[in-house]
Amino acid sequence: MSGADPDWNGMPEAEFRGILSAFIEDECPAGLRHYPHRFPAETTMPWYRALHRRNFIAPGWPVEYGGMGLTPDRHLIFIEEMESAGTPWLHDAGVRNLGPAIIAWGTQEQKAHYLPKMHAGEHIWCQGYSEPAAGSDLASLQCDGRIEGGRLIINGQKIWTTSAHVASHMFALIRTNRSGPKQEGISFVLIDMRLPGITVRPIENLSGHPDFCEVFFDDVSVGIECILGEPDKGWAVARSLLGFERIWAGSPKRALKVLLALRRQMEERGLLTGDYWRDRLAQAIFDTQDAQDMYAGFADLVRSDGKVGVEISALKIWSTSVFQRLSELLLEVAGSDAVLAGEGASDLLAPYYESRAPTIFAGTNEIHRNILARSVLGLPKSD
Repeated sequence: MSGADPDWNGMPEAEFRGILSAFIEDECPAGLRHYPHRFPAETTMPWYRALHRRNFIAPGWPVEYGGMGLTPDRHLIFIEEMESAGTPWLHDAGVRNLGPAIIAWGTQEQKAHYLPKMHAGEHIWCQGYSEPAAGSDLASLQCDGRIEGGRLIINGQKIWTTSAHVASHMFALIRTNRSGPKQEGISFVLIDMRLPGITVRPIENLSGHPDFCEVFFDDVSVGIECILGEPDKGWAVARSLLGFERIWAGSPKRALKVLLALRRQMEERGLLTGDYWRDRLAQAIFDTQDAQDMYAGFADLVRSDGKVGVEISALKIWSTSVFQRLSELLLEVAGSDAVLAGEGASDLLAPYYESRAPTIFAGTNEIHRNILARSVLGLPKSD
């Protein structure tokens, strides 16, 4: 961050919004806005780099690492401005999830090597967690890594790996020790996707886009300096990153985008003259505001304490459920227009398709309800 940058948290809100709005207008091409699906990485990279140059790409990072150091309430305003302008969905798992983990757990060498490249978009990251037999029960993962001298040799498979087909790097959980409890003996590894022995097979999602992938490792060799944290102690790193991921998964960003579309559709169809649809819109606004308030509270906890407890499950459940309900209401408002062929139909259907996955990734909502039932409410585990 340059010395000329202002105090983002201290300036008046109207000024902050004005700076963001002007920047978006100047730098984000109109053709990239309000698009219902994720563009290829090369299409959005000019916008990514514009955010990088202005130090807007990582709003939650500390200032010393090129972030904006935004407080939770300012971060929500940042999200609102980006969503209201329809800025595109980026391939930003690095800055969003891995960056905070490297800042918390990385060596000085790892921070110096990875963070600037991640910030500049030179590295595009994907997350290698799930396996065919290890999804919600992530600690059951079996992708194998054996240490030979100063190298880690990896064999196995990952699945449902978002953006692996365009990623240059992966952060992955690898089984490096099979003695002891299953949460032990796991290492958190930073992997260059260009290494020999890596095969990526895309999987199409409901809308026909290859967002997900299978990834296969066949004697892939990485240096042990690519392990984040201590060898065999990666579960602690993963837990902290899952906290960041669940903050992200609980972001009101998606619901806000659908709420804007919902209001626009209701206005265009003249539905807001009657009490029924006004009540439905009011409930959607209240639900989204609840998600925003909950998100701000947890984000503030992360900022002040550096960690979150099991209560973060409530945020993930609520925000993803609101996203689904709003996407279904949007289809109800649009009626047959949502399924008729034409350019506008995909805009109406896309949120519905997109809202299915968030209730599954970062742990299914059913798993999170079980976590809250046992750890917060003290209910017994079912047989």
